[in-house]
Amino acid sequence: MRVFISVDMEGVCGVVHWNQTQHGKEDYERMRRLMTEEVNAAVEGAFAAGAKEIVVNDSHNAMRNVVIEDLHPDVRLITGSTKPMSMMEGLTGDFDAVFLVGYHSRASSTGVLNHTYTGRVAHYWVNGKVMGETGMNALIAGYHRVPVVLVTGDSVVTKEAQELLGDVVTQ
Repeated sequence: MRVFISVDMEGVCGVVHWNQTQHGKEDYERMRRLMTEEVNAAVEGAFAAGAKEIVVNDSHNAMRNVVIEDLHPDVRLITGSTKPMSMMEGLTGDFDAVFLVGYHSRASSTGVLNHTYTGRVAHYWVNGKVMGETGMNALIAGYHRVPVVLVTGDSVVTKEAQELLGDVVTQ
């Protein structure tokens, strides 16, 4: 089984302020470590469920946040920008599952640090549905016929994921 993990920072447990997500600002280094720990927890779960290969895409901001030295040694990391498929760079149809880790709710929602890609977007609409990064990235996964099976973040993004994706594990 091959698992693709896209990891963002605003939905990581403990992140509650924009400064915590920006290089050079207070608590950023601590949040990078927490982000890496959440990725490692997802990786351990994937391996325990039978994964043989895991690819992690650092998907936050400049995409250089995961602490490489602390990352599980048996994964492949996609880091840095610019990535043509951004948060989903590296996903192909031969993966078996997608995890969206540390995600946040869409712009204009009530979730912690809600936004959609940038603070200048109020709404993305696709086929009459408001979408955030969870929905947009799930569409990319769907294009490749790879199911999103896990979404982690605050209670607002997990509700958003369940409404869009149905039977998905949320934490």
